Amino acid sequence: MKTAIDLKVGVEAFTLVDLYRKAAEFKGLKLHESSANDYSEPIKTYMLDDELLAILEKQGIKIEPRPDCHFNVFTLVDTNPQEPAPRFAPSNWWNFKTLEDESGKFDLRVSLSFIFWVNNEKRGIVFTPQAHGSLVSPADRLPNLRMFKALVESDKDAPAVAKEIAASDCSIVVTWTDLGLGGIRRLSDLFDELAGQNETLKKLGREDDVFDPSPYSPKFQKQGDELFIAEPAQPKIFQAWRKQLKDYQSRLAA
Repeated sequence: MKTAIDLKVGVEAFTLVDLYRKAAEFKGLKLHESSANDYSEPIKTYMLDDELLAILEKQGIKIEPRPDCHFNVFTLVDTNPQEPAPRFAPSNWWNFKTLEDESGKFDLRVSLSFIFWVNNEKRGIVFTPQAHGSLVSPADRLPNLRMFKALVESDKDAPAVAKEIAASDCSIVVTWTDLGLGGIRRLSDLFDELAGQNETLKKLGREDDVFDPSPYSPKFQKQGDELFIAEPAQPKIFQAWRKQLKDYQSRLAA
């Protein structure tokens, strides 16, 4: 990574994708190599047979006819109370498509995975459960959690990480300390600390031609490219920024 202070990738500086990958590996998972890069490869896939459908029904996830749909689908709906979202209808159903073998049967596979996100308060990467059907799946948190828990709790051979999250309050955290990165911080947060309440300095940081590494750089527009700085490297970031600011002020005064 070429900057004014030549940060060492994977030692001093990490992208968000780097951190997601490290957190996934810490739990024995693989990061899904996609454009989003914020979720895991499936950890297990279930075929919903009559027994599993009965288990889901007991948990309030029920089959619902879809006469309104213009093509043939099989729909499951989480009929439990949903989290209120003003102006938005609940996203609490799974649509399953027909198999491609012309049998007319439905592809009732559900794949379990995790979506990752950074939580500053919890100081690490949060894993939130996802349960993907073969066509359309819920976007809301609770339906995913309920499907995930129902399938995992019915399966004595479920992966350990799945059992861990099923027994939790809906998420688990891999902390920075777990990853050997205690004290790591976003590059932009470091600059906010430098600028304090100085809005002029913050605006200067957004212009992308004064500070290197640039704190709010458009160079990192691709999702997942945002920079995080390990604690030992943070003092030299501040030192470089202060020198660059002084140089900039000198040019203005010349």
